[in-house]
Amino acid sequence: MGAGESKPGRFYHGWWVVFCAFVMALYGWGLGFYGLSLYLVALSKIHGWSPATISAGISFFYVAGAFLVMQVGDAIQNRGARIVVLTGVSLMGLGVVGLTVIEQPWQLYAAFLVMIPGWAALGGAAINTIIAQWFNRRRGLAASMALNGATCGGLLFAPAFAWAIDTMGFAKACAAAVVIVLATLWPLATFALRPRRPEEHDAGDEPFLVVEPAGTPRSRAQFLREPRYLTMVGAFSLGLLAQISFIAHQAAFLEPTLGLKEAGLVVSVTALSALIGRFSVGLVIDHVDRRGATCANLAIQVVGMIVLLSTSSVFGLYLGCILFGFGVGNLITLPGLIMQQEFPRRDFARGVSLNVAITQLVAATGPSILGVLYGLSGDYRTSLIACLVMQVAAAILVLVRPGPRPIDA
Repeated sequence: MGAGESKPGRFYHGWWVVFCAFVMALYGWGLGFYGLSLYLVALSKIHGWSPATISAGISFFYVAGAFLVMQVGDAIQNRGARIVVLTGVSLMGLGVVGLTVIEQPWQLYAAFLVMIPGWAALGGAAINTIIAQWFNRRRGLAASMALNGATCGGLLFAPAFAWAIDTMGFAKACAAAVVIVLATLWPLATFALRPRRPEEHDAGDEPFLVVEPAGTPRSRAQFLREPRYLTMVGAFSLGLLAQISFIAHQAAFLEPTLGLKEAGLVVSVTALSALIGRFSVGLVIDHVDRRGATCANLAIQVVGMIVLLSTSSVFGLYLGCILFGFGVGNLITLPGLIMQQEFPRRDFARGVSLNVAITQLVAATGPSILGVLYGLSGDYRTSLIACLVMQVAAAILVLVRPGPRPIDA
């Protein structure tokens, strides 16, 4: 058997990596994304702080976090995935526990500052970089399966965490959550996130060392001068800006028609649609043009937004949210897959990390923008039209492919 060939019937370790990345996303989004709204409610009740005070800390979390996310791909390449993830999840846990002992608003920023490396180490840039080290031909399927953990963070982890806070109290619930996260992810990451051996590769892939191009990776400044990269980042920034804006206001938009309880149910249905959408796209994405798939994904969300603008019936609201939800998760997965298709492997980690950081910075402004539009107009119609325009612009921009592919340059 020649070098680089897998033994027949041997389980490929990369699938353990996918499972570990799924758990990383489950906990990362559970504590560092969906959990933020729970911290807001709990800290407001405990300390009497205004939502505006706590929201300012959350904005700091996202903005400061974006600059660390830029570095995470390089850190994984240079230090190894295992040490980055183990350190990150430990700091995430320490920061969450820190939220339970703070007494002054300024201490909220200190706790979030400790959590930020965990958000970076368990987030989309880290997961895409880790998956890229193990998969080539079936990377789309592997990344989609791994990042479904993010959706499950909203479907499973966040409701369980909310129940624990309501039942046990904030401090005990946070401590229990951190213990569970560390007790499960530490051993899993220690086992799964070992370096890939030269002879290991997924069925149908060639050994990575054979196809690695020569040269040094592009700098961040060079990426920002690369037209193809800019159209990709611009499209996903607009798409995620519209997406996060709508999700942040979804329950408030639905509540006048459906009531709060059923609005919450529709939000869960939207998350379930996102889970199905990411898995469905993952099954075909390795065989199609990734920019075209992104445009189609955005087009489905556009149709969903048109439905929501066109009707106030219960059926129409459910249908519009289901269509919108189908594309939600894929906007996190697809940028890394476009990077794989259009850029050399040496550029992948830095390019993906920079994309995630930029889109996170842009998207962080979305909920505030929609809030202002609602305040000016008195209803959500103007806000939904703004989301629709951004999605249409993103769908058009992602199809723009100026110049030759950098991977061929």
